[in-house]
Amino acid sequence: MYGGMHEFRSPHPENVQKGQAACAKAEWLAPDLADVLSARARIEFAQQHYDAAISLARRAVEQQPECEGAHDVLGRAYFSAGRYEEAAALEDNALEIVSNDYNALVPLINSLEKVGRMADAERLRKREQEVLENQLQRFPDDVRARILLAADRASAGDTESALMHVKIAVAMRPNDANVLYNAACAYGLMGMKIDALDTFRRAVQAGYANLDWCTKDPDLQIIYNEPEFQELVRKYGSPTA
Repeated sequence: MYGGMHEFRSPHPENVQKGQAACAKAEWLAPDLADVLSARARIEFAQQHYDAAISLARRAVEQQPECEGAHDVLGRAYFSAGRYEEAAALEDNALEIVSNDYNALVPLINSLEKVGRMADAERLRKREQEVLENQLQRFPDDVRARILLAADRASAGDTESALMHVKIAVAMRPNDANVLYNAACAYGLMGMKIDALDTFRRAVQAGYANLDWCTKDPDLQIIYNEPEFQELVRKYGSPTA
């Protein structure tokens, strides 16, 4: 729980510390339980210990293929470590295994694009879009689902719909670093360089800390070479993700 909060809601060392304490208690009771391994993997990922996160997440998946969160952190750790081929290889079973865990699809799509498998990335984006649309029908206040859907619509060339979802998501959580980051990604996919850079700046200033991820994210490629982007990464880069 705390690892997810650190990554998606409040990137703060306190969440990592609480997560470590919670994992220690759980490991004392059931050290090899899949859910415990997955939770520890998330905490290791939050500290940018990618190899440890990968090892733990793989063990969790081997024990329980549908272990909650394990596929997500496994894909994110592979991607963040630059091990794109290994992350892309997860795509083969992604649609069956991750079911409606839309978070788990994000690093796989990014990795497929990194290795040039654009058709596979597009196929997975379409699946992700279906999952996100279904999620929003059930839970209209799911802001993360909405901002990820904005990026999918942007990738599909549906600028009007993408902008609508970006504006709604940012209005719902104007100071949420993760929402702002994904809004920047959506703008990047739409070719809106000024908006992408401005929103990325706001995300960093709001506390977005996973700058190791953003330098690899293909959605932000449009601003990679911008001096301000490079300066923000240099200035606000953090030892924890």
